[in-house]
Amino acid sequence: MTLRIIPILAVVACFSFNVNAQEQSETLRLTFREAVKIALQNNVTLNQEKNNLFSAQVQKNQSVAAFLPGLSMSAYGRHTDGQQPNPDGGELLDISQDNVGASIDANLVVFSGFGRINNLNLAKNQFKAQSSFVKRTEQEVVFNVTNQYLQVLLDQELLRIAEENHRAQGVVLDQLREQVRLGARAEADLYTQDAQVRNLELVALRARVTLENDKALLSQILQLDPATPFEVEHPSIENSFDITAVSLDSLYAIALRHREDLHRAEYMAEANLSRYKASFSGYLPTVNVFASYGSQYNSFLEANPQYGKFGNQFAVIFPNIAYGVNVQIPLFDRMVTRNNRVLNKVAYENALLLKDNVAKTIKIDVRRAYNNYVAARQAYDASLVQFTAGELALRTQQESFVLGVASQVELAQANQTYVTAAASKAQAEVTLIFQQMMMEYALGTLRPETLGGQ
Repeated sequence: MTLRIIPILAVVACFSFNVNAQEQSETLRLTFREAVKIALQNNVTLNQEKNNLFSAQVQKNQSVAAFLPGLSMSAYGRHTDGQQPNPDGGELLDISQDNVGASIDANLVVFSGFGRINNLNLAKNQFKAQSSFVKRTEQEVVFNVTNQYLQVLLDQELLRIAEENHRAQGVVLDQLREQVRLGARAEADLYTQDAQVRNLELVALRARVTLENDKALLSQILQLDPATPFEVEHPSIENSFDITAVSLDSLYAIALRHREDLHRAEYMAEANLSRYKASFSGYLPTVNVFASYGSQYNSFLEANPQYGKFGNQFAVIFPNIAYGVNVQIPLFDRMVTRNNRVLNKVAYENALLLKDNVAKTIKIDVRRAYNNYVAARQAYDASLVQFTAGELALRTQQESFVLGVASQVELAQANQTYVTAAASKAQAEVTLIFQQMMMEYALGTLRPETLGGQ
């Protein structure tokens, strides 16, 4: 037994040294609102989805710009030596000449089989879907931060209870030691109480280790420096309405109206429908109108006064304008259009199935969150009664023990009952706050900007 205790005491000593060194640095008081703000700024997944939202915005803008004409400018310069047709008379000569030309071209798609309209609707719905996904990701970040933040808060409370219980039983041990010295108590009671105090010291140590581990996980979620010590403060999160006073059907309606993942599924279904419609454009003709304005210069023609030098040729002699209509009618595209149409139809039908599944999942989430919230409320009310009874029983047994009426075993049992009740109260309080947040998450009404309290 002694050999087993020595490693534990070594761990206790090393941990106590590290804790004391850490406490020498400044401890950060982290509120719930600050934790959420930090997480929303640093979360990698959320920032990636925001980048994807910007990309979707650019794609939507490009779909709008597809209705505008395309403009381009081209220019060329060429030097030629050898036999070639005389630009002036047409006979074949051995000449050396320089050619320069430039043009401005415009092209406008008049009709593309309704492809541009459907592609615009596709891009709009994809942008809306990504926007909804960003909002839902924000809610997930808040949910994850809340879960871990409340876990650290519970660990802090359990550590406080363990340390206070250790201190209180240490006081009883000092009193019992004096009573044994005076002969008022048996020495066996002193040994029993000393063993209990040492056990409570280990309980407090385990609680501190658990707290530090959960703090490290919260630091990872918030992307904080793990070496920075911090303590979380109790959040004051208020309910905007009494959930238990609202029927499940009403909660279903609220969730279906506010859940961003359902909105995303609806937008994606609309986007896939637009993509399916756009695939029919491969069966229809495409009509373009075009116009071009340009000019050129030939160095060989400078010797002819009729043409003159560069300025006269480029500005007077050779300027030209061309315009026309281009109609393209598909006859056989090796079944590319049919293949795209079938694939897009399957994608649209799968999107509809996904939307229906999301709607069903939302109802399940709401029902589960509602039941858990009601149970958490009842457990919290029961824990208050249990804590009050345990506190009163411990106080009574302490007074009786001091007077010599109660035994040390009865005092230990009362103390254990009180500790259990205090831990249950802390657990129930944190669980109630978490279930309240979970209810808002299930309803889709959880918004970082509307978080009340700290």
